[in-house]
Amino acid sequence: GNANHPYAASWWPVGHILGYEHSFINHAADMMTVIGGGEPVVPLADFTDAYEVQRVLSAVVESDKQRSSVPLNQIQ
Repeated sequence: GNANHPYAASWWPVGHILGYEHSFINHAADMMTVIGGGEPVVPLADFTDAYEVQRVLSAVVESDKQRSSVPLNQIQ
């Protein structure tokens, strides 16, 4: 943001794009749907999803250490 602009403090923090707030609107809509007994529009992440993300992150770290690619099938 531009600190010299009179409205800069009212906008999003530096690094946040326009539309950032919409992710919160979507989250609130899903939360209200679930509270009302419905299913969220987008399936929620579960432990398996988190585990797979962690495997990718571990492969990235290992790849950096080895200075070469690391296939995901080598990461448990």
